[in-house]
Amino acid sequence: MWAGEDEAGALMQWPARQLGWGKRTAYRGLRRSLVEVDPRLAARTGWPGCPRGPIPRGGKAATTQITIRLTDAERAAWERAAGERPIADWARRIVNGTAGVAP
Repeated sequence: MWAGEDEAGALMQWPARQLGWGKRTAYRGLRRSLVEVDPRLAARTGWPGCPRGPIPRGGKAATTQITIRLTDAERAAWERAAGERPIADWARRIVNGTAGVAP
């Protein structure tokens, strides 16, 4: 179970699963018995206080985003090279390896 404040400041609890926020109920326990955790851990539960998107790898939030334009042929070649991995993960590994950045 997760517990958190809704938009009005009321303490609510909900199941720790995808879209669990839709099954929320009032939390009736003691506030001091709760343990604060990173809000990103509640990703995809629907809680309005949770940041959107996946939890960053290694717990480190990305600080910037870049965009690369590709031709259709380049994209097809990248997808073949990436295999089952998402292209972004494959590209990050290749670029970081070339730049000498540890994963």
